[in-house]
Amino acid sequence: MKEDRRRAFPATIALLVVLLVASIAVSGQEAPGGGPVPRRPDGKPDLTGTWIGTVGMAHTVILEAHAGGFGVTAGKGLIIDPADGVIPYQPWALVERNRRRDDANGYEDPVGHCEYYDIGRIHSFAQQIQYTDEAVVIHANREITRVVDMKRREHLPDGIRLWNGDPIGRWDGDTLVIDSTNFNGRTRMSIGGDFYGLDAHIVERLTMLDANTYQWTMTIDSPSVFTRPWTMTSALPMSRMRPGGPAAGFGTVPQGAINFDEEDTCHEGNVPLVHLKNTFEQAHGQGAPWFKDNTRKP
Repeated sequence: MKEDRRRAFPATIALLVVLLVASIAVSGQEAPGGGPVPRRPDGKPDLTGTWIGTVGMAHTVILEAHAGGFGVTAGKGLIIDPADGVIPYQPWALVERNRRRDDANGYEDPVGHCEYYDIGRIHSFAQQIQYTDEAVVIHANREITRVVDMKRREHLPDGIRLWNGDPIGRWDGDTLVIDSTNFNGRTRMSIGGDFYGLDAHIVERLTMLDANTYQWTMTIDSPSVFTRPWTMTSALPMSRMRPGGPAAGFGTVPQGAINFDEEDTCHEGNVPLVHLKNTFEQAHGQGAPWFKDNTRKP
């Protein structure tokens, strides 16, 4: 029971509005599968378009299979290797992950402070893929733009550290492979507190299944945190969003015109965190406020 409670902590609410809107947007918007894989002049699959890998708000929360609770929708696990669906943390790292998952520590989540989503976390939101002559560009939530260099073969010097790493791309047959290193170690893979170390080496594989669907997997090797590499995927295969579908609940727009930054006014010291803490305390009858401008009386 305690572990289930830990899986349901207040920081989740920081994304409920955004995810609920996304859920409304996705409803009736995912294109059906079928049709030949579109190809670019060089014969490689053409991933151009707007995609999403889930419906609703179950899978920005906890990567392993989890029960529902305060602000958390129960969901299946996203871990496909190892077969038991459990992230292979080293003992110390599992203790740290569980500490982050505790109710009282949920507000440490960088996303709640308007910092970056992790690349393992953005597939619950719409993404737009475009091409340039030398790169594949992925636009995601919170103004995250990943420029995947298709020409470079060596990563940046080790002293250069980035929120979502240094991505280098290549083709393995019809699969786009994105190889990333140089992480700054500050992101979280989910509100559930999952994380990796500065030594992380992440390999994503994007394989088109048909004109409207591609399979995404992400394999993480971080020896400082895990006992072995492991692999996750999106809650659903990445599905093309139809042109003309409702975007963020605000009417109809053509594909590609969706606003991927759902939180334009987000800034560090986000004031809504105060009210979210109030809501949690009121719901659970807990005591002293954490914030100076907390207006709830004890």
